[in-house]
Order: sequence, then C-alpha cells, then structure tokens
Amino acid sequence: MTITSPQGAPIFVILPDAQEVRGRLHARRQVNDGWLYQVGILVWQNGTNGSAEPAEQRVWVSPAHARPVPGVSYEHVPTHRLSATDAPSPERLPAWTLQYLPHRPGHPGATLLHVVGCTPSDRTLTREEALAALRQPRTAACIECDAARSLTPE
Repeated sequence: MTITSPQGAPIFVILPDAQEVRGRLHARRQVNDGWLYQVGILVWQNGTNGSAEPAEQRVWVSPAHARPVPGVSYEHVPTHRLSATDAPSPERLPAWTLQYLPHRPGHPGATLLHVVGCTPSDRTLTREEALAALRQPRTAACIECDAARSLTPE
C-alpha cells in the first residue's frame, strides 16, 4: 500500500529523549555532508481563554532523527538537491542577520542568527559580528538556514 499526502508524508520522528512519535515529512534538503528533513509534529499550544489547541511545530532534523514509515511513498515530498552554485565562493561569501524575538509572559526574549535570505532584515553582520552575537545569552543559530554551519571554516 502506498500512502501520500499534499500536507506531507507520514514519518517517525525520534525525539531528543529517544521517544519515537509519528509526524509529517514536509521537505528534504541536501547539504554538503548529507541530508536534512523538515518534519512536523503536533504539540499543544496555549489557545484563547486558557484552552489548549493542537499546533504543528516544524524543524529540520538529520536522518538519525527521522525514520520512514513502511509502505509510505516519499516521491512527492519536495526535495532540494545541492547544485554547483550552492557552494559559497569567494565572490559570494555568506552574511548574517539577527531576528529579535520579543519577551512574552513566562518566556524571556531571544535572538536568532540567520544567513541572509532566511528572514528579512535591514542590517547584515560580518562573520566576526555573527560569532560575537552567538556568544550572547539567549542567542541561537537558526536551523532552517543552517546558520551555525555557515560560520564554521571549511
């Protein structure tokens, strides 16, 4: 039996504590050292009037954190392969931007570092500025655009 879905294909997602849950595979992306998979799992989020509502949370994971469901076809999942122009050249060095996430009750504000193009921004950072920003409390590199990997020397 082959199962496909325009909203992603079923997949097993292995959580950090080794639990395995059923999720959806939304996209595949080839990177220099393998593949990443954009998966979504349903979790609860605070709704209106103190209620809890289901909401999908999407993240990019390595193959070690995703396992195919037997009998499911993944041929219709969007797949982005590396091309010769995807590798940065000296003429096309990466630049970075910061996204400030506001403080919410019970959650302190945070900052995300992105490669230019991932999130709109009016200011770009050099490599040194990006590394300095990552050393600040509550700052993390975006996993969608793989900002951390873009900062490591080849």
